[in-house]
Amino acid sequence: MSKVLYCEMCGQPIQGKAYRVIIEGAEMILCERCFRSVKAKLAPPKERPKPSKQKVIKKRKVVEEVVVEDYAKRVREARERLGMSRRELGMKVGEHETVIKRIELGRLQPDLELAKKLERVLGIQLIKKVEYEEVEGTTTQVPKELTLGDIVVIRKD
Repeated sequence: MSKVLYCEMCGQPIQGKAYRVIIEGAEMILCERCFRSVKAKLAPPKERPKPSKQKVIKKRKVVEEVVVEDYAKRVREARERLGMSRRELGMKVGEHETVIKRIELGRLQPDLELAKKLERVLGIQLIKKVEYEEVEGTTTQVPKELTLGDIVVIRKD
């Protein structure tokens, strides 16, 4: 059982050879009669669009210091283990007692400078090094073809 093709121009069933053509950018399948009546060129075989530009991708390794996620728990436990009050710890690192309280409650993440002071005074690790690759540039850019969506403007009344 064979599938019947219909001409996309006249709508009649195609008897004999079908022609794949491009008319004003639209690919169509036509019967022989319609093919002869229009000046259309045969559609080229389907192929991938060739890239228009290629940019070089630059990768570079970046090492960054960040404060650990459980900094609040570590600071509180170390302070309690050393038998220090929040006020005493604040004085040793040059901060107010309220700043230490907010850090221990997880409401304030210490910056790297304060984290280093806390590490030194409490004898704990609050900073870890994170390594990642930074990528610059893009890969291949494929030429964009015009679509109906590029042309049509939809009005909402």
